[in-house]
Parts: sequence; C-alpha cells; structure tokens
Amino acid sequence: MTFFVEVVRKEQSDVLHIGEYDRLDEAIACSKRAIDSFLLREYQAGMTSEKLFSRYTDKGEFPCIFRDGDATLNVPGFNHLQYSMARCHEICGKQDS
Repeated sequence: MTFFVEVVRKEQSDVLHIGEYDRLDEAIACSKRAIDSFLLREYQAGMTSEKLFSRYTDKGEFPCIFRDGDATLNVPGFNHLQYSMARCHEICGKQDS
C-alpha cells in the first residue's frame, strides 16, 4: 500500500504533491516537515503562538495523507491542526508566558 502526501496551499489555491511512502509513519513525518517549514518561515521574533497559528489557518499549507485505492481524502492518524497548534506553542513558547 502506498501513502500519498499532498499539501493544499491555501494562499495560492492549489495542491502540491510532496511525496509517496510505503508506511503511514513516513507520510506523517513528511506532513510534519511541511507544517514545520511553513511555521518557521512565518515566525517573527516576539510573535505569540496564537498569532502564528492564525497565520497558519489563514495562509497555511495543509497536508493531507491518503492511500492508493482508498476513497478517503485524509487517513486517520494525523491531524494537521492539532500538530500545528502544538508546534506554534513550542516555537513561540517564551512569548506566551
């Protein structure tokens, strides 16, 4: 079974194919790297996690994982919003205190 990772780029209104993986954990790792890359590009010194998360939800690049031969758009096991919110807190940690 192959897992495909696609990124929906909200600001450009397009979809980008970013990888094919044999295992779900590899596809999830790819999705996390895509989110991390966006968040680190958007982060500015002193930014709060709420502001960074708002940028992600407004302009973000949302990864979707699906299997070949499967009718689902996003397989269970990874929630990009939960992951991005947690990463925003980690990246902006000191500004949130």
